[in-house]
Amino acid sequence: MGISVGGPLVRTNCLSMILETDIAEHRGIAWRLEPAELDPQNPLVEPNFPWDSGAFFAHGTVLRDPIDGLWKIWNISTKEDLGDFEASRCLTYAVSADGVNWERPLLDVVARPGHPKTNILLDFDSGGTCMYASVIIHPEAEKNRRYEMFILRSPGRPEGSPRQIGDIPLEPGTEQHPYGIYRYWSADGIHWIATEGPIIVTAVPGERMITPYDRPDNAADNALFHQMEDGTYTLYSKIGEPIQPGGFVPYDIFTDGRRVLARRTSPDGSVWSPLETIVQPDWRDPQDLQFMELCLGRVTEGFLGVLTVYHNLAQTTDLQLAGSPNGRTWSRPSREPAVPVRRLGDYGGGMLWATRELVEDKDRMYVYYAASEGLHGDPYSSTNTIYPFHASLCRASWEKDRYWAAVSAAGGPHEASLTSFLLPAGGKRLSVNAVTSTVGEGELSAELIDSEGKPIKGFARSDYQIWQGESKAQTLRWLGGDVCPADYAAVRFYIKRARLYGFGWI
Repeated sequence: MGISVGGPLVRTNCLSMILETDIAEHRGIAWRLEPAELDPQNPLVEPNFPWDSGAFFAHGTVLRDPIDGLWKIWNISTKEDLGDFEASRCLTYAVSADGVNWERPLLDVVARPGHPKTNILLDFDSGGTCMYASVIIHPEAEKNRRYEMFILRSPGRPEGSPRQIGDIPLEPGTEQHPYGIYRYWSADGIHWIATEGPIIVTAVPGERMITPYDRPDNAADNALFHQMEDGTYTLYSKIGEPIQPGGFVPYDIFTDGRRVLARRTSPDGSVWSPLETIVQPDWRDPQDLQFMELCLGRVTEGFLGVLTVYHNLAQTTDLQLAGSPNGRTWSRPSREPAVPVRRLGDYGGGMLWATRELVEDKDRMYVYYAASEGLHGDPYSSTNTIYPFHASLCRASWEKDRYWAAVSAAGGPHEASLTSFLLPAGGKRLSVNAVTSTVGEGELSAELIDSEGKPIKGFARSDYQIWQGESKAQTLRWLGGDVCPADYAAVRFYIKRARLYGFGWI
């Protein structure tokens, strides 16, 4: 059987992770998920002040600032409110030297009764409530454009707050800015000036989600922005679509539809493409599964995603992994939670909400998330409900480039195989990210094959030079050498009690 040349989604360097789009054929494989390691210091930040007494939440950005080297978080905090807790969301700020020990600096930006200094950056008097702060840093930009933020604002909420965002003009004939995304700039990441918006108009409070979306600029109460290497912008947001058969849950707050993830792009952050749905449940998922958020991380020739996955029947969210070659087409090799919920009543016992992006540091990949004590709504109610969120900030991590691996599905002495597409490999060496032993001594072997599916002379399986051990970049060798003699070649791996995390032509 012949092997085809890889298409536009196929990568030559898959050392960070193997995606379904990288595989031409396979036999007897399954995917081993590597669960995240919870930080032993969790929870890192707990409620402390009146304005975050309900939740020191996520819906924001954690990163290492390239300007001063500090870890920083721009997040949403809420007071302890048994009523409309969503109307108390404000933008807060914290800093850390190591990503573990966090300080909420008392600044003179926003005052609250009895607290002349707080760590609040945007309060209700600047244009209503805040949600989903996406902060992007431009170290080489002019000073007042070094920090950029896209944030969801709800002017006029809570009742009595201003109905206008800064000095942004209102549309003719209107008296209020709509609930939507606004763009801010700052010289220091603390003092922010609104300059543009609404860039995207979203569903209004009270309607929560609208389905189907019939406006090309519409999204739901969720938006996470990124700037790509080429300077363009990408937005990932939650949207609603008609519910699938069997998905109706009467006590959920969105009974008429299901939550999925969409993507939009922009050359400049101002003009945006229409929505394109990119992550939906499929036949391998339970009928109640939905998607809330996509936290993005950059890896070699692709992206790692942490999905906030909603289990509608249980009213919980956990974190699951996905991968993409381009940020648009996503693979979900494993449907297990990479960060599962804990026991109800503990931080993380009900819901986990990831921040905007993964943070790489010292050969670890970190996800910061809000860990809620309770459920999203009341599973014993006959009508739709939502509970106030009570949460703290936690984090979990993976060893870099060790997220999931191809293994033999049957285990034991049963051998599995995985074959790549034909790739431009001439003059290159093949490296693997692998472990050759699991519960017992295992074996990982490989052969190079041509377009007809035949072994290349000197690089057949019988020519393979056995390698045993663990490596993230082990060069493979055959009797014919370690340099591919053909312009194009595919590689077929044979896996027995071994783990193949990735491979690449280098």
